Amino acid sequence: MRVVLCFVLLLSACALSAADLAGTYKGSYSGSVGASGYFTISLTHAGADWKAEVTFDLGGEVKAKVTSVAFDGAKLKVVYQFEFQGASLESTATGDLKSDKFEGTYTTKVVGDGSQVDQGTWTATRI
Repeated sequence: MRVVLCFVLLLSACALSAADLAGTYKGSYSGSVGASGYFTISLTHAGADWKAEVTFDLGGEVKAKVTSVAFDGAKLKVVYQFEFQGASLESTATGDLKSDKFEGTYTTKVVGDGSQVDQGTWTATRI
């Protein structure tokens, strides 16, 4: 009976942790090629699946197509694609949640050949 109770409590704690990570976070990014601006990520959790929406400023608002989102504890990894000046690009952003703020890094590459075009940092606070 104690084993079952411990298991139920553990599952409840995991579900609560996932719910605690869901939300909308707004902040900024700064890249190595001089690009900078606002960054917004909205995270939702349904069952075992995470979904994300990413928008950012790159001389105008860009709404990215999220291709993957995953958590390892409070560490986020999100991969998203977008078009810029005729090029198909993909960014991978990782970040650690500390209190209500993500802090992390990103890299951006060309989808076709994988060549890196930018890297930088980002922060976003839950709103």
